[in-house]
Amino acid sequence: MTSPTPRVPHSGWHLPAFTSELEAEVTPLEIGTRRLVAVRGEAGIRVFDADCPHRGAHLGYGGRLSGDCIVCPFHGRRIALGDTAKRLSVREHHVIVSGEAVFVRLSDGPEGDDRGFTRAIKEMGGTHPLAAAVVKPLDADPALVVENAFDVDHFAEVHKVPRVRGMEHRDGEDGELVIDGEFLMGPPRGSTSGPRVVRSGFLARAYSPGVVATRFGPEGREQLIVTSAVPRERGGSMARVAIGVRPDQREELPTLIYGSHRALDEDAAIWERLNPRAPSRFDRRDAAVVAYRRFCESFRELP
Repeated sequence: MTSPTPRVPHSGWHLPAFTSELEAEVTPLEIGTRRLVAVRGEAGIRVFDADCPHRGAHLGYGGRLSGDCIVCPFHGRRIALGDTAKRLSVREHHVIVSGEAVFVRLSDGPEGDDRGFTRAIKEMGGTHPLAAAVVKPLDADPALVVENAFDVDHFAEVHKVPRVRGMEHRDGEDGELVIDGEFLMGPPRGSTSGPRVVRSGFLARAYSPGVVATRFGPEGREQLIVTSAVPRERGGSMARVAIGVRPDQREELPTLIYGSHRALDEDAAIWERLNPRAPSRFDRRDAAVVAYRRFCESFRELP
């Protein structure tokens, strides 16, 4: 079992919920020690800090909407949503809803470590609408979940990929971290026709320590896989996987969701038994993992 996850969130993008988890008007959220509240109204889903500025009550538990305010469940004060000119108000955070995925950016500035995510997710979501696939609590550091895309050797050992080729990493144009290569797979189980080797492209872009978007699959049939994990306040993390396919691939979605559950379970069996205090002796084959860890260090910790 791993030690408790550091609870302080980082700046940049997170995936703390799917739309199906935010069906009420007011829903509490957490990203480590950052207490948030999601509000669902005529303007769609919005996310705010959850601590009442009057006495610190959590507005997500018992708070109710009243116009452009949320009524605190402790003393009934009307708390303005995002209007910081008012004495009692809570800060609003940038939200992007792409299909069923709700992304939230935590930041201290206007750019807030976007790393090109805003443009990229709009482009990706336009062709591959995201569907909720997996929500899984883990007794593991959330950074391990995204680091997985850069851990080249684990694909063969953990997931039994016959052959991995390429897998070169580089910095992206907007400060994201990129790795791309190719998986050489056998034919689907039960297949008696078609090629004996299926080539699946792999292109992953990490936009923060907690969000990586991967295009994977044969040319012309690629799927989009967004993998994320947020720290939980009491330790560990909550992993989420969203899958995007083109409208003409919708019949493939149940199989892809099943595969995502299986793959995450295979990884979790390793992650949850790692000893984080054991020394790491990286070699040249770990270059992408080392690059990812340096990438994580470029993000600010937020209180």
